[in-house]
Amino acid sequence: MRLVEIGRFGAPYALQGGLKFRGEPVVAHLERVYVEGHGWRAVEDLYQVAGDLVVHLAGVGTRELAEALVGLRVYAEVEDLPPLEEGQYYYFALIGLPVFVEGQQVGEVADILDAGAQDVLVIRGVGERLRERQERLVPLQAPYVRVTAEGIHVEPIPGLFD
Repeated sequence: MRLVEIGRFGAPYALQGGLKFRGEPVVAHLERVYVEGHGWRAVEDLYQVAGDLVVHLAGVGTRELAEALVGLRVYAEVEDLPPLEEGQYYYFALIGLPVFVEGQQVGEVADILDAGAQDVLVIRGVGERLRERQERLVPLQAPYVRVTAEGIHVEPIPGLFD
């Protein structure tokens, strides 16, 4: 079993145990989620309210019970995730992939940040010198970044990997 983080619970919603969900919309396709420190919970209901996704979990039927889950991480089992179309990928699958510039490995993906308008790769450099091992931020934007089976290829950005 391999769990991946898909989001966090936000504020409680209404009085019946609903929780605002901040994270991957893939939660809409799941029958159950793993809640940090509370184990597996069935997803009983899920709906949109004013742009927020609200989740109701089995065993969480009051606002007080929901308040105990605010801020906790929510996970899914990789095998439970719906398959993606060709050319699409889950961000967790990019973590650890090597990053290449002009065919030479310059680092690996350490994280992906949600920067609002677009997501950003956090690339941990590889090399002998300290400067080569520092982290760099690269917008995850086609056609400048291509994801392939062997890794992530980034178009040369002057000054970023020099």
